[in-house]
Amino acid sequence: VYQKLYAFFKTYGGQALEIAENEFGITKEEAIHNLIFMFGLNAVAGFSLFLPALIKHIADQGIELHKRLAEEVRNAIKEKGDLNFEAINAMPLLKSVVYEALRIQPPVPRQYARARKDLIVESHEARFLVKKGELMCGYQPFAMKDPKLFDRPTEFLPDRFVGEEGEKLIGRVWWSNGPETEEPTPHNKQCPGKDIVVLTGRLVVAVLFSKFDTLTVKAPSESK
Repeated sequence: VYQKLYAFFKTYGGQALEIAENEFGITKEEAIHNLIFMFGLNAVAGFSLFLPALIKHIADQGIELHKRLAEEVRNAIKEKGDLNFEAINAMPLLKSVVYEALRIQPPVPRQYARARKDLIVESHEARFLVKKGELMCGYQPFAMKDPKLFDRPTEFLPDRFVGEEGEKLIGRVWWSNGPETEEPTPHNKQCPGKDIVVLTGRLVVAVLFSKFDTLTVKAPSESK
């Protein structure tokens, strides 16, 4: 199986492998092994939860959003010549839709940790002392449905992250166990595959709307 995955990324990962080699000084062979690890690690924990939720939220929005996505995707592909990184980055509505799906339904909503030292946790209205050794639980939907930060926080708004003001809100999306505008490090415990998850979500939606005008989803039938 591993060799089949290796062959797949070697054949179809051309642009990503070029970036790894030219911008980060990583050999193509090493980059392929890294891609296999990242995709494999996130396949269950991330993609199997996130992608179905993403498609469901888009389907629930109806034909008007579908028309806008199809138009944006097809225009970007036509302008850039292919479905590549440049084309993906020319799709602001699609990008916003993916972040909105991650905001409203994060794939891993809870995190747990023990305090390594005494610390103060602050909300908008209060401050809480956490003692060293105490167990903490973080529940992302509380933070990402905060009405002080997000307008109509319980609703799926496709355009929420479009434009200058919308871009500022991306830093408030914490689905990856940290602000989306920060990079993972060994110290902040942020998901190391966060960029791949977002990119894959954008690519999946782009492929769908490059081929189809609309989509619907059907709930699985209850087992008897």
